[in-house]
Amino acid sequence: MMNFEFNIRKATVQDIEEIIRLRLELFKELGEVQSEQEEACVTTATRKYLEEALSNNEFISFLALSNDKVISVSGMVLFKRPPYLDNLKGLEAYIMNMYTVPQYRGQGLARKLLENCIEECKKIGVKRIWLHASDDGIPLYKKLGFSFKDNEMELFI
Repeated sequence: MMNFEFNIRKATVQDIEEIIRLRLELFKELGEVQSEQEEACVTTATRKYLEEALSNNEFISFLALSNDKVISVSGMVLFKRPPYLDNLKGLEAYIMNMYTVPQYRGQGLARKLLENCIEECKKIGVKRIWLHASDDGIPLYKKLGFSFKDNEMELFI
């Protein structure tokens, strides 16, 4: 196991290119982007989305950095739906874009980023956090209290 120092911080619009870089690595790993043309389309659309969504806090991301290089990323889309009994404010967060560069995996980075997402949700009044987990992510999400509902996992806070 390698030993390295890292710090975590909330992403800003200045981090868009790094968020896109890791998002593309994730898509390539999942086989969702298979050509340079697809990569260019996703890059352009994601940049446009993030410029707006990061500015108005519809999308919140935390980054793990080592030697000023982004090595892990989390993403969270905030939205408001009509209130219901378990969530009278209707504020929800969808976790996505969790990705750690392969050589840094197994060091607890995803957990730290997810904990930051959950804390941010508590701070801003989100009641329900949900996600679609990869097989690799399921153990982590379970450890942090997420449970299965249909094909999703959720956490009420």
